Order: sequence, then C-alpha cells, then structure tokens
Amino acid sequence: MGKGVVDVVTFIAMMIKEARGTSLSAGQLKYRAYFVNTSLYLRYKPDVDAILIQDGYEDCIVSA
Repeated sequence: MGKGVVDVVTFIAMMIKEARGTSLSAGQLKYRAYFVNTSLYLRYKPDVDAILIQDGYEDCIVSA
C-alpha cells in the first residue's frame, strides 16, 4: 500500500471511531456513509475493517 492509501484508510477508520465515541448508531451511520451507501471507498473497506476489529470497534461494521 502506498502512503496515500494508508492515509485514506487511517482517516476513514478514525472518522468511524470518532463517531462511535458519540454513540453506536453514529458509528454505524458513518460506516454506512463510507461503505454501504456508496461504492467510492470500497477498495479501502478490508483495511478499515481490520483496523476497526483490531481496535475493538467491530460493532460499527454493518452490511446494510
């Protein structure tokens, strides 16, 4: 992965975790915004999911 890709992955994961700090539904809503409601960021999803799982935020990962 190039540095730009790492930066994007880190940024998306950080935004989801930050939203999760407000509430579970806010974290899930942010996750949906990046990966369910659009396909623009799908190439980053596996790496973002890995970060979320590693950091204990797997409850934010939703499929619909």
